[in-house]
Amino acid sequence: MQLSQILAIAVFVFTYVLIVMKPKRLNEAHAAMIGASLTAFLLLSPYQVLEAMGISTPQTPVPLVTTWNVVIILATLMIISTLLDDHGFFEYCAYRAIHASKNSGERLFLYTFLVVSFISLFAGNDVVILTTTPIILIFCRNARIDPKPFMYVSFFAANTFSMPLYIGNLTNILIGDSFRLDYFGFTGYMLLPTIGAGLVNYYLLKRIFRKHIPVSFDERENGRVQIRNKQLVALGVGVLAAVIVLGGVANYYDIPISAVTLAGAVVLMIFEGRPVQRLKRVSWNVVMFVIGLFIVVKGLEVSGFAKYAGEILFANLGDNVLAATVLVSLISAFMCNLVNNIPMTAMMLSILQHPGMTPDMNTAMAYSLVIGSNLGANFTTFGALAGILWLESAKRYGWSTTLTDFLKIGLIVTPVAILVSSIVLAVEILLF
Repeated sequence: MQLSQILAIAVFVFTYVLIVMKPKRLNEAHAAMIGASLTAFLLLSPYQVLEAMGISTPQTPVPLVTTWNVVIILATLMIISTLLDDHGFFEYCAYRAIHASKNSGERLFLYTFLVVSFISLFAGNDVVILTTTPIILIFCRNARIDPKPFMYVSFFAANTFSMPLYIGNLTNILIGDSFRLDYFGFTGYMLLPTIGAGLVNYYLLKRIFRKHIPVSFDERENGRVQIRNKQLVALGVGVLAAVIVLGGVANYYDIPISAVTLAGAVVLMIFEGRPVQRLKRVSWNVVMFVIGLFIVVKGLEVSGFAKYAGEILFANLGDNVLAATVLVSLISAFMCNLVNNIPMTAMMLSILQHPGMTPDMNTAMAYSLVIGSNLGANFTTFGALAGILWLESAKRYGWSTTLTDFLKIGLIVTPVAILVSSIVLAVEILLF
């Protein structure tokens, strides 16, 4: 291994340690930017920093990921989803589902799974978890039932059903942009694997928590929730639907998808009339985190480490699509819990895009990484930002779970979900 590769790995590990340990109250964004600064100074030339930002240079006309496009999509989707959240749309959907259970514990478990799955398709797992966690805990406290089954099924559903849409999760956007995946083709490939993983999650969790799910319960003081601004929410839902559809049109005509999401966000901010407050709701730390990580990962690419790791991986896989799909899904899911799913995805992108791959293997690499980056968050609570937000939000309402408890459930449910999802994906690739 060359000195530059050792240095690139050292900077990456140092950055990850800063992200996890947060010394002197550094947050994730600060840690990523420190790592980016070290990488730019020690390993990269100015034009390579531009490439890390997704800007074309004479040396690299087509960057691995158009980072600027990903960042704009991320920020503008936050604007759209936080507007719907702030005006009560997601809260209203969750309460309607809960009240529809009509005091049946099994129906409450099913409806919790279904409504969180549905919202996650359009809003992303982070927003859904922040919205539904307080609702579930308050309802269960008032109804005097154990919230654990409902908390777990909502968390697993949120991470699973962020898989089918190109813009359903930040990692999806990164993978789609890097592999130049077709927008609607993304959903075409990922819908059935998502349903397979979802069914595994639902039935295994129901089996595990069968003694904790009440046959019936007495609903008390769970008042009715109203949408706070029906006209604005209706416009927001319309804009979100338009963004999802027009994103595919833009992708077909090679127009950056960020142009569509930016237009949707601008329309909503104009009608809401509070652009400054709305922009404050964007998690700018996450945006800086993503930018910093891509500069750090550029160091791995430039040093040759990514190519070296890719050669080792592909030497053992050959052209076996089934083996590649299962192995990459499991490896990436496992790595989520070592380095979190965003840096894992950033790192794996440069490893998996190996020259000379067949079209089927290229497709297998891309969508296997989607499976791993989403379902990997269901192994532990620190595999993705969603798990950290879930625990922090729950603790504010007096509920928590231990790492041991979560790991016991995650190790039973998640490998089966990944295996089923991977096999379904492999069959799709081989047949179609």
